[in-house]
Amino acid sequence: MSRPSVTVPLTEGLTLFEIGMPLEALGYDWDPERGPLYDVTLCGDPEGVPTHTGALLSPARPLSALSDGDMVVVPGGRPGRPIDQQLVHELRRAADRGTRIVALCTGTFTLAAAGLLDGRRATTHWRHAPLLQRMYPQIEVDARALYVEDGGIFTSAGSAAGLDMCLHLIRRDHGERAANTIARNLVIASHRDGDQAQYVTAEPLEDRAAWLDHLRDWLRTNLVHPVTLTELGQAANLSARTLARRFQRDVGTTPMRWVAAERIAVAKELLEATDLTVDHISYDVGFGSPVTFRAAFTREVGISPGLYRSRFSARAASAATLTG
Repeated sequence: MSRPSVTVPLTEGLTLFEIGMPLEALGYDWDPERGPLYDVTLCGDPEGVPTHTGALLSPARPLSALSDGDMVVVPGGRPGRPIDQQLVHELRRAADRGTRIVALCTGTFTLAAAGLLDGRRATTHWRHAPLLQRMYPQIEVDARALYVEDGGIFTSAGSAAGLDMCLHLIRRDHGERAANTIARNLVIASHRDGDQAQYVTAEPLEDRAAWLDHLRDWLRTNLVHPVTLTELGQAANLSARTLARRFQRDVGTTPMRWVAAERIAVAKELLEATDLTVDHISYDVGFGSPVTFRAAFTREVGISPGLYRSRFSARAASAATLTG
């Protein structure tokens, strides 16, 4: 079965970390049974492209091959530096073809220079968001979001938020189990919502992960039941008010929104891995009505539970492998 192709443009001054993110998250063979999820190709001057740290990378294909992929992922560089005009041209050409275009961190500035974000909502590293807004007032800059999707154009916040973006893309293309597998191998959170705040004033990561993991374990044990904010607070040994503050501080969302996202995440896993009916799953994950579940799932995921299963179930994947 052919894999989606991803092209990554290399121009002088990019950072190795953000070049490495799509290579590791999208193109590495993390799952021996499935192989890489995408074919990732670096495009640029075959003679070599110097990075911000001085390392010289040799792309496999020229920049003119950028629009040949199903998806273009633009790494971040240094804002304010001149943007390669051939890259601008190739991005416009890719957009005209309907290619999915993704920017990591300050790669948003490159998309803006190509005019691809005019009239759209976008994000970038919070430190550079004011500059982006001043330079391109026609863009609706969201300085808080981890990642934003608007009309087939994807932008993400600084540094590690690019990994969240990669997981979001994997989840859309290959399902929840594939995204969870990659997250476990990268040792990162399996799902951070795009609207979660970029920066939080939290306790050390170990403490933050411990209380949230404990609460997730409790919720998944009680997922079939309706859960109130008070009950959630009792499970966390916190008052409802304190729990709400801690969620806002550490997670960047509300407790009940987090609960809803967890219910949908478990539903996706069941749709992929079991033959349970959609009605059965709706009750198992705590929705009192299959109609309510279908509406919530479609609103959150963008497709119905039935269509999600047809795309991402293990049985469908096996059939595709046999016939591909």
